[in-house]
Amino acid sequence: MSEQTAAVMERLYDGLARADIKAVLAEFDPEAEIVTPESLPWSTGHYTGLQGATAYFAGALDYLEETRFDVDEVRTAGEWAAVIGFWYGRFKDGGGEFNVRFVHFWTLRGGRVVKGEGISDTDGIVAAFESRTAAAG
Repeated sequence: MSEQTAAVMERLYDGLARADIKAVLAEFDPEAEIVTPESLPWSTGHYTGLQGATAYFAGALDYLEETRFDVDEVRTAGEWAAVIGFWYGRFKDGGGEFNVRFVHFWTLRGGRVVKGEGISDTDGIVAAFESRTAAAG
């Protein structure tokens, strides 16, 4: 099962690298749940279903001109994965940049993501966002 989980993670992060929401969502169960820090400028903290996942990923892309996940490590155990790395982003409108450490936890069932939870240095992201809004204002 860990090989299947690793393959799902590879496809998911490949989709993220291309900012291809459709490819990312192809790895999700229709009832999936995403939990993210509410301090992210585009986040409400909790999303359910494919509609919720779409709202989360599209929200991020609405704010970010460029985003990249540099994955250092993928650890799997059955239908569970932890992905560790650095998340780079640049806000639109001449905004600030961030490059912060992240850990994403994924739970799968039947080869599909049923829960994703991200932890990252949101202070760095918020500071980059605030520098964007200060430059525009």
